Amino acid sequence: DFDWKGWAGAGVCGLMQGVIIAVFLFGLLLTGVLGTETRLLFFWPGAVVLGLAGLLATLQWRLRVLFPPSDLCLLSALACTGYLAVRGLMSPVAVYAREDLYVLAGCWVVYVLTLTAASHPRWRLALLLTLLALVVGNLVVGFIHFTGQWDFHVVPNFARAATVGRIGGFFVNQNHLAAFFSMVLFLAAGWLGFGRGGAVLKLLLGFVVVATGIGVTLTVSRGALVGVAVGMVVFFLLSLWVVWQTQRHLFWSLLIGGLMLAALGGSVLWKVNGEYLKKREHGSPMANDERLMIWEAALTQHATSPVVGAGARMFYDGSLQYRSLKLPSYAEEALFAHNEYLQMLADYGWVGLGLVLLVVLAHGLNGLRFLHWFTHHKFLQTGRVTSTNLALCLGALGALVATLVHAAFEFHFHVAATAVTGALLLGLLANPGFEGDTHRTMKIPGVRLLVKLGLTVAVLAMLVGAWSHGRGDYHLAMAQLAEARKDGALQMQELDQAAAADAQNGEVLYQRALARLNRLTDADRSAESPALKACAEDLERAVALNAHHYFYPLALADVYDAMGRYEEALTQIQHALVLAPLHEEPRLALGIHWHRLGKFDKAEAAYLWARVAPASNEEGTNRWFESYQVMLQHVAQMRGQPR
Repeated sequence: DFDWKGWAGAGVCGLMQGVIIAVFLFGLLLTGVLGTETRLLFFWPGAVVLGLAGLLATLQWRLRVLFPPSDLCLLSALACTGYLAVRGLMSPVAVYAREDLYVLAGCWVVYVLTLTAASHPRWRLALLLTLLALVVGNLVVGFIHFTGQWDFHVVPNFARAATVGRIGGFFVNQNHLAAFFSMVLFLAAGWLGFGRGGAVLKLLLGFVVVATGIGVTLTVSRGALVGVAVGMVVFFLLSLWVVWQTQRHLFWSLLIGGLMLAALGGSVLWKVNGEYLKKREHGSPMANDERLMIWEAALTQHATSPVVGAGARMFYDGSLQYRSLKLPSYAEEALFAHNEYLQMLADYGWVGLGLVLLVVLAHGLNGLRFLHWFTHHKFLQTGRVTSTNLALCLGALGALVATLVHAAFEFHFHVAATAVTGALLLGLLANPGFEGDTHRTMKIPGVRLLVKLGLTVAVLAMLVGAWSHGRGDYHLAMAQLAEARKDGALQMQELDQAAAADAQNGEVLYQRALARLNRLTDADRSAESPALKACAEDLERAVALNAHHYFYPLALADVYDAMGRYEEALTQIQHALVLAPLHEEPRLALGIHWHRLGKFDKAEAAYLWARVAPASNEEGTNRWFESYQVMLQHVAQMRGQPR
């Protein structure tokens, strides 16, 4: 008898899994278009959709997994993700840590769904097609940049930090676009070489691979180019090994053809962008790159807590406090270590870096085991070397090597779009497509249950975070737009809503205090002014939430001076001097403080100390000389002399 009940149940499960995949793909697409910077503002829409995909998977609980994943890979990923999450929750500044935590949650959802719901080859191809669609979109936006609109951003009223001559696509930073391109490049190359498809499809894939390679060069990211070169070597060697094991009669022809193609492709890419690369190297040689000085700061911060690190994204302020004296005084603040390994050491310590390397090792070895299994077992059964799983495994291995090399020069895993793409690569390698009895996977009790529970926690965190922190980020961004449009009333309204939605964000309170200070009237400048008291309350709360950002105590010192609380003001300035010992701003604040009190000898000493600060204020902002001139004028007036 036909099992109608079982058939109906299987159909419902299949339909549900199809819905999960559709939502998952949309979440990837949305994240790839919007989640392209280090802040969370534009990642929240993608986070919500990825969270919904994960929620549906959690509700179904038992997903159809076509091939068995590696429990060793799952265990390594669980250990690393768990440690990073716990360390993030215990970090000194919650608003910094959340940026890592929500990106980590998004990566976990993508990783789990890639190795479970999307384990079928057709869904794997759907993932790749989604990434290729993002490549095309980035190239289109890159073309817009080349028309002269270098600051073009896909979100209206926002602009990217443009570097003339370097395309950025959807990304704010062109180096991060290069990281995304380099990962997708190898997946497409794997499909081109070993995937199934007719001549037309292969020609189209060849065009995409070439266009993506040109896109990497147009970003003029030297780190990405080095990564692509190393990844290409690994991809080429692994591909040759597969051919040697399966189609040995074609080996020498493919070797010679591959070398000729590599030489031709390299020549074309150098011709396209070689001149600009030479100019960039001449203007900013890698041997004298500012990254070397930034790495010194990261190592200095790491030394303060070598085992577990200073906390999630604490290098935001560590890059200021431990800034190298070798950096030019006009150099901008680093904020990131520009090296993911040193960033991991500074933020999460040896434990964090060790667990990350364990994840890479476990997944890389699992991918290599699949290649061995395919050539020694699967090929002998089918006689076919074309396989979607083989193509994606080879591509994922090449992409992983390329992006890990690039990570030694950049911080693209702190950007949602590139981070989730990296998680997708790991998902492909954790479940590359073993089948049959010729490969037995090690079963580790409890691992798969913990993976599902971790998915539930990540999903809930993303959805709840989007409602609270996401709304706060939105209102803060709207307040900044209102400020740019000189709409003070709307700015205050948005800041009030941001504070109501996200009371733990010190930046919101700081910005609201500044907005109130800028609107003070003469009547509000008395010691008992309610407006001044409100500013003091916001800034005191901001300092309590983030005692590591030197702007907050400096603003509070100004308010304390206006309220006549001079000793407390001096304490805040001294705190800022500890946080930014090389910077002009706190030294200048000290001079202004003594100037207000009429202690001109101390003020002069502070102003002259600010003059020799190794990190000067930006041009167009308040500098020591202007304040020093004002003090000299005041002294001249007091002595009855002409100005």
